Amino acid sequence: MNAIQELKKKLENRDKLYSSMLCHIGFTGLPAVYKNAGMDFLVMDLEHGSFYPENIGDFVQMCHMVDLPVITRVQDCEYHCISKPIDMGADGVLIPRTESFEQVETAISSMRFYPYGKKGVGGRALLRKGEDIYDINENRLLFLQIESKKGTELLGDIFEKYAEHVAGIIIGPCDMAVSMGCGLDMQAEPLVANIEKTVEICQKYKKSIGMFMNDDKEAKYWHDRGMNIYWIGTEITLLAAELMRNKKEIEKF
Repeated sequence: MNAIQELKKKLENRDKLYSSMLCHIGFTGLPAVYKNAGMDFLVMDLEHGSFYPENIGDFVQMCHMVDLPVITRVQDCEYHCISKPIDMGADGVLIPRTESFEQVETAISSMRFYPYGKKGVGGRALLRKGEDIYDINENRLLFLQIESKKGTELLGDIFEKYAEHVAGIIIGPCDMAVSMGCGLDMQAEPLVANIEKTVEICQKYKKSIGMFMNDDKEAKYWHDRGMNIYWIGTEITLLAAELMRNKKEIEKF
């Protein structure tokens, strides 16, 4: 069983999944570091980070070499934003700001071939070793990012129509907080209540759910409330945290 098959099985079983986000550093030695750290998959950020679809190819190929699934958070829910990362070898996409049926339909159509979609055939790394063109419909994962109350309110209906195509849900807490008038207060009661409602919907439909989190303490808090995907930090925040931890320990000498 390769890593993408194992990831799919864990998502279906709502097992614990460990991930992080890569925003700026494209060093091709990093996939092995993440793999050796026990990561189940990696998210490459094409929305807010320094990457764009055309420059991820070499890094994604290294992810394939060490058997680390890589999901790309795309800039927007449009064909060219979704299809191109798949052409470059991404194992799936994360759709930001999901709050309409049209977005889900566009995502499915843009990343899947007949009979589900209208994706074009091409790209430097479209097929993995041993794959047939139609295997892509099963082997490329669609994650939806819920980042507003409107998205939460529509989520149950999305599952009713498209559950078979959705691998998992990722909450974007910062955008959700801002959209609800909570600023960046991650403890605001309306925000926490909406996150908990999103978790309940995913539990009802037996779908994996996670959220961008700062550290393991936050992961434990949401694990106890039903989340199973722990998407922790970025390469920059994790590096900064370790540097600061070392500095504090050195000051104790």
